Amino acid sequence: MRQVKQYIVLLVLGLLAGCFEDEGNYSYKEINPPTWFEEFNDVSPKNIYGYAGKGEVMVFKGSNMFKWEGDSATRANEVRYEWKIGDVVIGDQLDFEIPTDELVEKINLKYYSNSQGEWGTFNIIEKETGITFPARLYVWIYPTFAVYDWYILSEDNGNSKLSAIRRRTVTELGQTTSSYELKDNAFEDINGQKIPGKPIALAMETSRDVSPSGACVILTDQVAYEVNLQNMEKVSEVKDQFLDGTPTNFNVADLREKAPQSSDEGACTFVATKDGRVFTRIKSVNYLGGQYLTEPYYIDSKGYKITKFGHSMYGGLIPCYDEKNRRIIMATTWREDVNHGGGQGDYTSVYRTKMTPLTSNYGVPVDGFPEGTEVLKVTAKNHISWGYGGTTLLFSVYYNDPTMDGTKTLVGDFSFSNQNQMVTSFGFERWFYLPVKLDESSVILVSCNNRYKSEKYADEAKYRDFYTIGNKLYYIQRGKDYYDKTVRFVEFNATFSSKITSLAYAYYNLDQLWIGCEDGSIYGYDIRNINDPKLVCEKKLNGKIVSMKQIGWHTSNHDWF
Repeated sequence: MRQVKQYIVLLVLGLLAGCFEDEGNYSYKEINPPTWFEEFNDVSPKNIYGYAGKGEVMVFKGSNMFKWEGDSATRANEVRYEWKIGDVVIGDQLDFEIPTDELVEKINLKYYSNSQGEWGTFNIIEKETGITFPARLYVWIYPTFAVYDWYILSEDNGNSKLSAIRRRTVTELGQTTSSYELKDNAFEDINGQKIPGKPIALAMETSRDVSPSGACVILTDQVAYEVNLQNMEKVSEVKDQFLDGTPTNFNVADLREKAPQSSDEGACTFVATKDGRVFTRIKSVNYLGGQYLTEPYYIDSKGYKITKFGHSMYGGLIPCYDEKNRRIIMATTWREDVNHGGGQGDYTSVYRTKMTPLTSNYGVPVDGFPEGTEVLKVTAKNHISWGYGGTTLLFSVYYNDPTMDGTKTLVGDFSFSNQNQMVTSFGFERWFYLPVKLDESSVILVSCNNRYKSEKYADEAKYRDFYTIGNKLYYIQRGKDYYDKTVRFVEFNATFSSKITSLAYAYYNLDQLWIGCEDGSIYGYDIRNINDPKLVCEKKLNGKIVSMKQIGWHTSNHDWF
């Protein structure tokens, strides 16, 4: 045993001696790595953006990401390139283009980017040694029409036209810039057909069964087409979505959804017809079922006539004006426990539609306006923070009352308790006259968002209402303090080519205001400084702009524009 140990020690010493004597037996190759540009390195990923759809391509430019030190031409011949998304190789050139739809198919992409992109790498590989210099990529692939794009409904020689304005964001050298691209008459280009009838409005639906981004309903005086928000393909017509067949004389005048507010609630849609009937449906939680009831909704023995819905928050109560009885009605859903007769706990919770007429008033005669009253807009609001919230909600109404000052439009607040279904008051509601009288041709834009005060521009929008007179745009500036009931009437600092026919907010931060005109002109303004608005987009179509909607993911704190 002792001899074995001695042998091992001698062997180790011999090996060590051999190593010390073996000088110059190895050759070393100097690595010549790429120098990544400052705004991007192997730790910070390179963002690459692409949009799906016919004719769209994605550009991958490695030449914009690095440089070689020394003889770059020689070094370039010594390497090859590999672009990967996940584990899929999508290209082997330094710079290359690929149709976005082809790329989507190649990587088997199931869902387009909204809040999350796809990880990838750009690899520079030395041909002789196989040494790889990797750089991380973050690839955003959006649908044809993506978050922050706009749908534009306009007149088109007796028919309707749906176009789109797409926002394109580019980041270069650490700076992000946005441009706007007009897709004129996109619906006809995509679907191969015109939209018959005069345009009325666009209505948004959550409809995750149609697309992850939802659906949009095009309303004209002849049809109501439901389209996929991500690609604008027509998927259905409202008249074909009834349980027992289309009702007689069914002509849609307006449509509004009460979006779901909990995981066990389905989306509820209210449809008003030209003759004043309202039809409803509630979809299943997973959007796999739910059709309109063929019988119109019954409210009470007085009957009703509702042809237009008011403005609401996403998932909030929808105020409606009953033209027959000149009263306000609240449309919503409520949960009911259905007992199956098996004792305690043997029940199922279901949601049902509910339309409640207001039977009392405080200040504003919401239980019955005087005969001859013209109600221009009824809307949820949030410009008074104290006393309101939870189940007690604030609303405003713009109306012309023939029994009062007939030369001015009245603006009044009222509150409503969703708990006891009654009009309530804390005494903070406000009433005032506009300096002019508006009519049905005036456009009124308000926000009822309930965003936190840290969301600066959204918070400011609560206290500001826009209204139009011809080609002039004005806004009401409300006071924010506890007892401050003062209002100012201010003209918006911009000029417009013709009569204003449509107004819209960029829904998320309400930091942009978009204006559509009778001559087809469209203007988008950055209003972060309301006293000095900046024009960010100007486009022109060939007919009156009727409705504009921005695509995006809403929450219960957002307006449901």
